[in-house]
Amino acid sequence: MRVKIRTAGALTQSMPGGKDVIEGRNLTVRKLIDALVARYGPDLKEELLEQGDLKEGLCMLVNGLNILSQPKKYETPLKDGDEVFITIVVTGG
Repeated sequence: MRVKIRTAGALTQSMPGGKDVIEGRNLTVRKLIDALVARYGPDLKEELLEQGDLKEGLCMLVNGLNILSQPKKYETPLKDGDEVFITIVVTGG
């Protein structure tokens, strides 16, 4: 299976180009994060994770849906062709 990943903002510094494809079997959101950290190293891990979960202020969408709003959250299974977008949440008034 192939899952497309895109990042935006400062995250593109830790993941050059801001795009990648991860291939694997039985991927979940957690396994995808682990694969990205294995590929890009400690800089990406520091940007993304705090105590194993996404840092506050980050948002991960799978096919447009926030993974934190999904029942299985990080254990949400991924399918071939899924698109994952990781970005910094911007708020303002």
